[in-house]
Amino acid sequence: QEALERVWQDVEDQTIDYGIMEGARDVAVIPVDIGWSDVGSWASLLDILPGDEDGNVITGRHLNIDTQDTLVYSPNRLVATIGLKNMIVVDTGDALLICPKDRAG
Repeated sequence: QEALERVWQDVEDQTIDYGIMEGARDVAVIPVDIGWSDVGSWASLLDILPGDEDGNVITGRHLNIDTQDTLVYSPNRLVATIGLKNMIVVDTGDALLICPKDRAG
């Protein structure tokens, strides 16, 4: 863990396609049907993580009253939602994001 923390700050922020594949030689591609999701937004987690009977994806403690198709991410605090639909709620401890799912990027 210490080694990772020391070098992580110096690692260039680069995607796999540019950082590795662009300069690679002798690359082979094998077609496979495994499904793919580019988890690039909070909203995309609703498509890949299992939801409850109301379509909510919950990480942490959540009190649900009439909330549907909503992502609630709060590993440290209880979040209570009432009447939300198609929303993103992310509580990281030092910041809180609440927005419609279609505006989450």
